[in-house]
Amino acid sequence: MISSEMKKRIVKYLTNEANSEDLNLLSEWITDEGNKQIFDQYVREHYEITMAMNRPDIEKIKKNLLQKIKRDKKLFYLGRARSLMKYAAVGLVFLVAGFFFRQDNFKAWDDGSGLAPKETSVTVVLDDGTVDIINPDENRKVRDANGRVIGNQDGSKLTYRESPTSEKPVYSTLNVPYGKRFDVVLSDGTHVFLNSGTSLRYPVHFLKGHDRAVFLTGEAYFDVAKDEEHPFVVNANELAIEVLGTRFNVSHYPEDSSINTVLVEGSVELHKRKGGSEKGEAVLLEPGFKAEWQKADGAITVENVDTHIHTGWVQGKLIFRNTTFQKIRQALSRKYNVTIKNENKNLDEQLFDATFDIETVEEILESFNKSYAIKYKIEQNEVIIQ
Repeated sequence: MISSEMKKRIVKYLTNEANSEDLNLLSEWITDEGNKQIFDQYVREHYEITMAMNRPDIEKIKKNLLQKIKRDKKLFYLGRARSLMKYAAVGLVFLVAGFFFRQDNFKAWDDGSGLAPKETSVTVVLDDGTVDIINPDENRKVRDANGRVIGNQDGSKLTYRESPTSEKPVYSTLNVPYGKRFDVVLSDGTHVFLNSGTSLRYPVHFLKGHDRAVFLTGEAYFDVAKDEEHPFVVNANELAIEVLGTRFNVSHYPEDSSINTVLVEGSVELHKRKGGSEKGEAVLLEPGFKAEWQKADGAITVENVDTHIHTGWVQGKLIFRNTTFQKIRQALSRKYNVTIKNENKNLDEQLFDATFDIETVEEILESFNKSYAIKYKIEQNEVIIQ
């Protein structure tokens, strides 16, 4: 049997009225054996009654839900460290039920009363300075400055062809603006996933007898094709990250005070570049570890981490653990291409645990408002936190 108090908490969640205490108690209750089935049945009954009373547009709801499932979105929970994992477990159960009872939140966005992310384009700057605007809905041939076909575009991914006859490096620069993500498969087969606000400079073809060197600003996840004769080198500021074949993530945004390298598989060496091809002392990184290079003094620290936290963005998630609010709002600005200003300077230094995998930035802001009483307003398409 389900108690009346627990019923109230479920209804409060479904109607967006649950506070952190409600979520804590509900998440503890649902993990007990047998309670998930009780919960499923109660939500089903509550949903049927509510649907009958409100007479919604069934076809519209079905269409929205199918789109949501296709995008593999999961309802998020925002919680502190002690309850985060419990919230995550409850969030999976609430996916379908929560969607139906949150239609009002989506209406604010659809009616034009909320934020409207700026429209920006992915571009490729060719070796001669020509700028090619990329439409992610297109499938087409990729050509160099001379009109030669050098690869293909398949939606939001560029794939370059190998060319054994190249005699000198010809570079292109792929620019991914805020609010976008993009993939590129280099001519050696290395797959690079580019996060929002990222720029990658790379040779259209790699040359025999030379390192496979690329230049990164922003954040990217590399799945490097193995080639023992030609090391793959990611240059980020004064840091050079060298590998043979591996999977790793590099975060190097201009506004950040450090460059982070997280190794998922294989091994990498980190060097401080001294100038030209000269390398500094190497720091070897093992899988499951993060190296943090401080821009101010060049110091490198290494620590064991949960790699999923740092690579979740590849699946469209933002995961934060013990992260300052300043870094969280910077990440939100990049992902959603909106301006978030903070007038509460003490808030920027506070630490939060959060996982976001939802439809709009407005829902994230509302979650902060309800869970932590963080007040904000929207003026002229900007978020101002007070």
